[in-house]
Amino acid sequence: MAKPSNAAQHGDSSSMTISSGGSRQYPRHRLSSGLIDSDNGSHMSSILNDNHGNIAGQPVGAIPETSRTIGNGNGGGGGGGGPEGTWPEMDAERRRKRVSRQLLRGVLHFVKVTVIAILVILIMVAIGIPVNDNGVPLPGDYTKMEFDWQLDPRSYLTPFNTSFTDYNVLLDAHLHTTYSDGVLSPQQAIEFSLANGFNAIIVSDHQTVAGSLAAKEYAEQHFADRITVITAMEYTCCRIHMNLIGINESIPVSPPFPSDAELQSVINKVHDMGGMVIVNHIPWSNTTLLPWDEARLPDHPSREQLFDWGVDGFEVVNQGVFDLRTYQFIQEHSDKLVALTGSDMHYPGPSYAWTTINAQNKSAESILDEIRNRRTSFLLDASGTRPVQDPPYNPDYFKYAPWGLVGNYFYGYADRDRGQYSFQASFCQPQIVTVHHAMIGWFFLWLLIAILVLEILYWCFRWLFLLVARKIRARRSRHR
Repeated sequence: MAKPSNAAQHGDSSSMTISSGGSRQYPRHRLSSGLIDSDNGSHMSSILNDNHGNIAGQPVGAIPETSRTIGNGNGGGGGGGGPEGTWPEMDAERRRKRVSRQLLRGVLHFVKVTVIAILVILIMVAIGIPVNDNGVPLPGDYTKMEFDWQLDPRSYLTPFNTSFTDYNVLLDAHLHTTYSDGVLSPQQAIEFSLANGFNAIIVSDHQTVAGSLAAKEYAEQHFADRITVITAMEYTCCRIHMNLIGINESIPVSPPFPSDAELQSVINKVHDMGGMVIVNHIPWSNTTLLPWDEARLPDHPSREQLFDWGVDGFEVVNQGVFDLRTYQFIQEHSDKLVALTGSDMHYPGPSYAWTTINAQNKSAESILDEIRNRRTSFLLDASGTRPVQDPPYNPDYFKYAPWGLVGNYFYGYADRDRGQYSFQASFCQPQIVTVHHAMIGWFFLWLLIAILVLEILYWCFRWLFLLVARKIRARRSRHR
């Protein structure tokens, strides 16, 4: 019987057996789910040998029992299984566990992505709504507007009172600047008024005469021969808006809902200061607001009450609205009341009406004297003037608008009605918030569906990518 070689003694091929004829035989073994041939050399040795080429736990030179077959001792490569079950059964159990683990990982991944998506949405809400509430910069940069046109309304319009044809003053009796909620500075307001054919204006910012004083100073320095500025302020509360014209100091405005006596006190104080009181835009003030189903300015005094309290007149045209009822009321009391028109300009836009006055000169005192004597009429253009210029885009708007739009979007899931602002850090109606729960529910349902679809698409594309990659590798291997 031939002696085994040194290589065999040291375990270089653990699957080798020695036949009686001295020839070497290499049986085929089946391990787990794959067939491993001892002809491949390193495969079996890497499984059965230790680092020195020995079978784990066997002395050098010993012929291991495991080098013959792995199975139940009945010969053959596959074996019928030992007492712990067959290999195919063990493979099926592993596959079931692997599938369970993969399903669990998939569910946990879906939950993780959903939680992250909801957290991102909450962060967007937390940033977007405050940005929306605090005000996104205007899309237009009004500071750079220039008014390079010149209108002459008297060239195509005649006074509403056809007998009032002799006039030298075209007055805008109500406009705002950046000193309250207007977008034009006092200087720009003057230039805009000149472009639209006015040669006299009453600047009446909410709660302050500061804007009109600034405009008056600028006009006297730069346009003394072209336009006259009359100082005023708009008394603004939740009951009434009144222009207090011809005064040079602001009158404190409070509370948001003054009593009748408090309103009468304001009217008397203006008269004591040498000024006049003009009641503004009654149709706008009495517009019904929903969902409260009440006037924009609740408990607005009637025309008769205001007449009894001593007001000097009413605004009969505000922007493009002609208040026929108030005009008729003034005609009934023409010996006590005057009619004025105002653009109520906050943003530069069309001009609709010009108060016509024939003053001895174009000074503020002369114009006010004609108003006190109720010698006025007006030009009316119901369609408005055409040459309206849009402001250039404001770069800051594009910077903050995305967050403002996000906040505005999420506000769409609830109706928040606050009513008319009082200009005294409050609102004239109680806030009403109506949350659309069904819409919110559908939002999260569509969110889950979107995440699920994206996950399916991701795994489909991933599987397709790996399949193509395997085919490319296999093709390269065959070419080698």
